[in-house]
Amino acid sequence: MPFNIHQSLFDKDGLPREKAVEQYKEELAKLFFESPEGQALLDEGIEPGWSDMIVDFGMNYFSVTPPTMTPDNLQEILFGLFPRKVSAEADEAPGVIREMQYFWKFMEREFHLKNAAACLKILDDNAVNTLKKQMSNPANFGIAKSFVMMGAEQGFDMGTEEGVQSWMETYNAGITAGTQPRIPLPGEHR
Repeated sequence: MPFNIHQSLFDKDGLPREKAVEQYKEELAKLFFESPEGQALLDEGIEPGWSDMIVDFGMNYFSVTPPTMTPDNLQEILFGLFPRKVSAEADEAPGVIREMQYFWKFMEREFHLKNAAACLKILDDNAVNTLKKQMSNPANFGIAKSFVMMGAEQGFDMGTEEGVQSWMETYNAGITAGTQPRIPLPGEHR
């Protein structure tokens, strides 16, 4: 049975139906990765995966799927939620935007989504610089991202459980001793 990009994934209260959402995201990711656009992304040396996060944020924060995502939704996800929630360095921004460009071209070609062209306009030449700026501004970080980024800045491998655990112990010892600044709350400056 062909993939239905327009299928209903939310209950009457607008909450995602977990099993249906997971199946939808898995199938959509598979189709994108196997598409000419997904292959072009790989040819450019970019490993697909950012689009999964964007789709996930759309579903969980706005109750939208790609066919119902507005340019405003995409803009808020990319330049608001993404910098706050995703623990990635700002130099990842070009790859994020490039993948999103390919993703929305795929949405337009494969599913003829009417909103794809408008979403692509958000992903213009300024998008990389805007995303880099937002991702490098600690005032945009949530608490969890602040913790991860502080650990990485201090040389801990935040990609491993051991690195996170070691940083947590070091951080807590520093807080107890009064030598470690606390993690700023969202919106606070460091």
